[in-house]
Amino acid sequence: MTPVGQADTDSWQQVGLNSSRPKSSGPIKKGRTCKMARHDKLYTWMRYLMLLLCVILVISGFVLLGLGAWIRYGAATFVDVLGPYSSQLIYISYICIGMGSVLSFTGLIGCCGAWKENRFFIMLFFFIVTMLFVAEIIGTIFVLTYRNLVSLVVRDASKNSLMTVYMGPAATDPISTAWNTVMVKFKCCGFENTTVDFKGSVFSTTTGLNYPKTCCVNKTLADCDGITITPSLIQPQSCFGKVITVIREQSVILGSAAGCICMMELSSMILAMVLFVKLGLMRHPW
Repeated sequence: MTPVGQADTDSWQQVGLNSSRPKSSGPIKKGRTCKMARHDKLYTWMRYLMLLLCVILVISGFVLLGLGAWIRYGAATFVDVLGPYSSQLIYISYICIGMGSVLSFTGLIGCCGAWKENRFFIMLFFFIVTMLFVAEIIGTIFVLTYRNLVSLVVRDASKNSLMTVYMGPAATDPISTAWNTVMVKFKCCGFENTTVDFKGSVFSTTTGLNYPKTCCVNKTLADCDGITITPSLIQPQSCFGKVITVIREQSVILGSAAGCICMMELSSMILAMVLFVKLGLMRHPW
């Protein structure tokens, strides 16, 4: 039999030996490793998502470039119809071209920052996109506020150019050429009231005709002489509705594109800030 004192001594020694052994940290290390793996996977997905958004921003910038070029050159007919106010649309086309260039350049900066994990490029991308986002919001508020006023200005400018500048199908000046193109392409006549719009106009006063030949349904008929007015001879629709329909269709496309661009900019701003902080923690851990 072992004495009681010796048994106590052995038990205390055993406790001391057991307590002196290092505790196993396997489960803790394994948990930390899994947590770090999840964080790394999330970080990788965020990088790829930012790359995707930046690529879309670059494409959107080229779309804005194309829109500006279309307003400046492809829609020259509608621009010239506005007469003295055509310079305002030309300025808008330059704004679209400038915004598109900046947006494409910014998207490339964001791609470089996300791909190379460069904090400077990411922060530069964040600041530029923030400024673009604020400018677009202000522009949207301005357009919505003065939408009715702009419509009235466009309406008055177009009608005024038809009354005071339009000189007929044979004229070669930009405004006359633009009106002839609109009437032939959209099969319309006048601005609002077909032949009534030409009464008292420079065209009617100069030529003595009631309407130009471009108003006729069939321009080869002998009755299409600028004097004879019959319902079957003259185009029944005015050009104002046709032009407004085209402008509204383009406005819907532009508005949808602008809304998508704003959402992508906001998402890329959030991702850029998160990646900036994450890179800082990775390079300078606590």
